[in-house]
Amino acid sequence: MIEPTTLTDLINADQVSAMTLAITATIGAQIGGLTVRSHPGKLDIYDVMSRDLIRAPGVLLGWTQIKAMRETAGHYTMPVDFAAYIVAEDFADKPRGRRIPRETVANAIGTRLLAILNDPDLSDWGLANIGLPLTEPAPAFRPMFTATAYQKGTAYYAVTWTQEIIGLGPDFLGGETPAFVAPDEERGPGLKFLAETDIPPEIIAMIEGEEP
Repeated sequence: MIEPTTLTDLINADQVSAMTLAITATIGAQIGGLTVRSHPGKLDIYDVMSRDLIRAPGVLLGWTQIKAMRETAGHYTMPVDFAAYIVAEDFADKPRGRRIPRETVANAIGTRLLAILNDPDLSDWGLANIGLPLTEPAPAFRPMFTATAYQKGTAYYAVTWTQEIIGLGPDFLGGETPAFVAPDEERGPGLKFLAETDIPPEIIAMIEGEEP
């Protein structure tokens, strides 16, 4: 059963915000010359164009959905959907004296993000309680802009993926390993706990539910 807590404790335990900042820092370190910021919520292309949220080329990183927690091996995992919004404009490659189309710039950024998500040494974002990006649904890179937005000089794409925060909640399988006791004639082999308070509540429920 969930125990009462305070709002302050919940805020201090918020792992989604810490994960968002870690992803932002990793992407920024892996792609030089790219502006990377965290952003709460989903974005519309006209938000980017009218509010000047980020300078192109840039990435705005945020989560779009947090799904119900799932029990796994005594703990809980919390799946979080992330989106990296890519904003690209035509790029002037001054050393070579050429102009690179915005879609080419976005493709370069998007495919690099997919490569980072596929790298197990990078895609845990330096955090200990994060699973690797899920393969179902797999990370995806897609255009999000309209023809009107493109005509105004901006291309807008998104890389989306799902990742789990793991090890949440109490682990009823953890703790000291109980001793193994020799079989007896009636019950056979079993486990011996040092005290009744050491017995996990799930096992107590199983014992109490047994028929005599």
